[in-house]
Amino acid sequence: MTSVAETSGREAALSRAVDLDTHEMIPFHMWGETFGEEIAEKLAPCETSPFFADNGANTAVRPDLTGDDTEISHDSVWNLKGCAAPAAIDVSRRPAVMDEQGIDRALMFPSFGLVGVGMASSPQWASSVLMPWLSVEETRTTGLKVIEAHNAWVIRTIHSVDARRLRPVALLLTDSVESMLSQLRFLIDNGVKAFWLPSGAPPAGTSPADAALDPFWRLAADNDVAVLIHIGTDHNLVASPMWSANVEAFVPPLASAEFVLSPFASATAQIGAEHFLTAMVLGGTFERVPNLRVGTIELGAQWFGPLADRLDLWARVFPRAMDGVISKKPSEYLARNVRVTPFHFEEIGSYFDSYPALEDCYAYASDYPHVEGGQDSKKTFADQLAGHDDRVVRKFFVDNGAWLVP
Repeated sequence: MTSVAETSGREAALSRAVDLDTHEMIPFHMWGETFGEEIAEKLAPCETSPFFADNGANTAVRPDLTGDDTEISHDSVWNLKGCAAPAAIDVSRRPAVMDEQGIDRALMFPSFGLVGVGMASSPQWASSVLMPWLSVEETRTTGLKVIEAHNAWVIRTIHSVDARRLRPVALLLTDSVESMLSQLRFLIDNGVKAFWLPSGAPPAGTSPADAALDPFWRLAADNDVAVLIHIGTDHNLVASPMWSANVEAFVPPLASAEFVLSPFASATAQIGAEHFLTAMVLGGTFERVPNLRVGTIELGAQWFGPLADRLDLWARVFPRAMDGVISKKPSEYLARNVRVTPFHFEEIGSYFDSYPALEDCYAYASDYPHVEGGQDSKKTFADQLAGHDDRVVRKFFVDNGAWLVP
């Protein structure tokens, strides 16, 4: 395979892009054979839940599918969504899909596993909305088993695909510092290079910037493991669900275990990531662990530049508080350590124009094969960057994402 380094220009970048958000999408009736019959039986009642059965192309209920046999073509890899998309089920086909897409490397998040992380990290929400037949305690216990099954599948997958190109993302819970370190050591020992941790609650019951967490962040950084915040774990961020209740405009037209698509939910989805990054930047985490790699995935990017402005503002207002904690402008830590993925409908070109100091942060993601990724997203983004030079195109499609997939 010819590397981007051996070519140049826009065409090279578009032919060997880095994709920071793809998913497995194994249908509901195959969960048992893939992840274990015991946990599949526990989740069996989910088949009738609107979060699984009634959400268009994102449905996991596809009993008509008997395998992963959709032909790999330009149309199928860019426009077909859901479980029937090629390599949604059999991820050993994913490198061939990536070849058709012009993707050199990709992160692969769960679809099955995101059910578990929602149940375990936000059990009150999950037991009331997702699985009302389970108590809060049963919801969390079941979620932990889903996470365990997902991570076991991740480890098996790492050893059965080209892990240089395709990086399955493990799930990591944050109950205590000791547990976080133990989980991370286990994942690293088994070849995992990226993990997703919930951002809806303070990790280990403390600030992400607490020095007690530094050994955890250093362990990830020193092993080039990406720390990822992804949409779907912030259901417990706000104390009340009533902010969007009883408002007709906020009734979701589409829902999944990953995301509720509504104006209110979409406009507030990034708040958990903003809390997390604000603590890490202003609390000195990136000062103390300068090689830490963090990604905020499928949360949009329109908020990122304004966040940098706000952090710089308040660091100027409180210089004594920042003395000895950080040595750079807050925006410089974001530029160095954090990558963010826009939605396909965002005007990404304007971000490069308005926030040139953050041009290393904005990175491509397709969300394959989820419907939120849109149609032919690489072309959509390339068209948005038509007025920018090849350097910007290469940063967006290749170099910036490579920070998380080194």
